[in-house]
Amino acid sequence: MKKRIFVSFLVLLIIGILISAFLGTKLTLKYAQIEIEEKLRSLASMMASDLGDEAAQGMKLDYDRAAKKYADLFAKSEGDDSFSFFYAPPDSSIRVTFIDFKGQVLGESETDYQTMENHLSRKEIQEAIKGNIGQDIRASHTLDVDFLYIAAPISSTEGIARVSVPLNRIKHINQMIWLYALVGILGGLLFTIPLAKKLSSSVTKPVRELINACGEIAKGNYFRRVYYHANDELGEMAKNFNLMASKLENTVKDLTEQNAKVDSILKSMQGGLIAVNIRQRIILINTMACDILGIPYHQGILGMNLIKLVRNQQINKVLRDSMEKNVPQMELINIEEKIIRVYANPIKGHQNENMGGIVTMLDITNIKKLEQMRTEFVSNVSHELKTPLTSIRGFIDTLKDGAVNDPEVAGKFLDIIDIEAERLSRLINEILQLSEIESMKQDRNIEDVFLKPVIDEVFSILQQSAEERKVGLHADIAESVSIQANKDKIKQLLINLIDNAIKYNIENGSVTVKAEQAGGKVLISVRDTGIGIEKEYLDRIFERFYRVDRGRSSELGGTGLGLSIVKHIVNLYQGRIDVDSDPGKGTEFKIEIPD
Repeated sequence: MKKRIFVSFLVLLIIGILISAFLGTKLTLKYAQIEIEEKLRSLASMMASDLGDEAAQGMKLDYDRAAKKYADLFAKSEGDDSFSFFYAPPDSSIRVTFIDFKGQVLGESETDYQTMENHLSRKEIQEAIKGNIGQDIRASHTLDVDFLYIAAPISSTEGIARVSVPLNRIKHINQMIWLYALVGILGGLLFTIPLAKKLSSSVTKPVRELINACGEIAKGNYFRRVYYHANDELGEMAKNFNLMASKLENTVKDLTEQNAKVDSILKSMQGGLIAVNIRQRIILINTMACDILGIPYHQGILGMNLIKLVRNQQINKVLRDSMEKNVPQMELINIEEKIIRVYANPIKGHQNENMGGIVTMLDITNIKKLEQMRTEFVSNVSHELKTPLTSIRGFIDTLKDGAVNDPEVAGKFLDIIDIEAERLSRLINEILQLSEIESMKQDRNIEDVFLKPVIDEVFSILQQSAEERKVGLHADIAESVSIQANKDKIKQLLINLIDNAIKYNIENGSVTVKAEQAGGKVLISVRDTGIGIEKEYLDRIFERFYRVDRGRSSELGGTGLGLSIVKHIVNLYQGRIDVDSDPGKGTEFKIEIPD
């Protein structure tokens, strides 16, 4: 194996030498090109200087004759200058051109200058006009050959001396260098190809098989194995690789099963869970914990510091105290509008050492609200039941004491007892109705209910009460307006709303009921011209037993449960109810229920 590696490095060394030789020739070519450019600059400057002197002496310049003269002179001197260092092809003579500052050609060594186009836009001419020596490489439109152009301004005149040489000179040199380099590379390949084949069969094939096996295992194919049985280092590597793959397969299988179980358990938990190590970096967290804390769940959350992630001092303190004291801790905390019961426990190792901590969180907001509602409900029910019962018992005791013998007093007391008993019965019925609606997840006896007949029935029931209070009842409902619901529930809803609108109205007031279907919903409006409700009370009018004016409500026989029943009926049909009220002008209840 070492011998093969040594030979391989030797081959690489030879190839490196060839590459270095090749780069050296390229560098030589580059310097040759630079030398040619410098030579042309020198020639252009010389011509510009000579013609400038002649112009300064008042001599008339024949640019075309001068161009041919200098071209012949340069051609004769090529054998003695630096250009002779390289072999030059026969079509590589130096070309001379004279141009004025307007771009007109004044003389040309290789073609008729009078037929040549204007040269003002040429790059090298623009530079020469600015007083610099211009340079450019491009194809000559006249001779259809790539040329290197050098232009220099002629002093004392508005003329430019330009020399150019076809790039086939440099191209030819480049071709020769490539030819020599190719011969060298081919010679080197005659030695390297047989050795490369041998190395490919003895080293590359098993290594490639190992690489492919590693790639497949990385993709999850843990059943992949390498089949190579040579008695060398690669054979031993293949054997150890297969052993490692078998162990990895079993380990990954076990971990996958365990992680699946843990993940299922975490996702099924109703509470939040966070586990941290001794440095308070998160090692486990479920989505419920993120929901409770109001933070997004993502893969990068594991490994983060709990203090940076959870900006709640109480949670961090409970966990810190539990880890430091090595005892469980429990506390109730408020997160926004939620009440969270937090349990913190230390994580102990095999030798009872502290390895971190675990926090479990349970949202008990609804439980607390239910407890409060139950307490308030029991208290209100007790009070509401106690009042009529106390009144009934008091009058009964009075009758027992002798008032029963006075027909007028006895009749009056019996009427009051009857009123209180009716009030008590009504209260119990409404409590039972509210309890029934609250316990229902879905209403029964659903049918297509047309609202106009239902409202007509409600008006008939409440007509006497309205006449007693001199309140007019009006309806604006099309015959076709209907809703999928329980007719009795809708009737009960309307009775409660219209009855309230009558009771809390003013003399000669009115109650207007409207209903229409729009956008897949039934819109119901009950508006009165009564006393109205102050804005500060609007948020609480749907609470059980809540009365804005307790004295007036008791006088009118209200229980404080009517609007709560209305709210629960609307919720039963996934609708919504809103109220607008202007004290002294009236109140309007607006209901939206899917049709």
